[in-house]
Amino acid sequence: MRRWAFLGITTIALTLGACSKQDDKSAAHEAGRAAGKIATETEKAAKKAGKELKEAVRDAREGWKEAKQEEKAKRSK
Repeated sequence: MRRWAFLGITTIALTLGACSKQDDKSAAHEAGRAAGKIATETEKAAKKAGKELKEAVRDAREGWKEAKQEEKAKRSK
């Protein structure tokens, strides 16, 4: 997560630095816009992956709990 935060902050800084000039068609401006778009897409993908991972962990915990309950039930018989 720290990598994504660093990448996002760096990209925003580069984007803002590139947008400080008046020339809207400069190469630096276009590079900044592209970097900003990539950062946004990367952030969305990272959030989606984080949610999927969280759901997978939740499912795994539920499975462990069920297995533990089944094991206790077998032992008590």
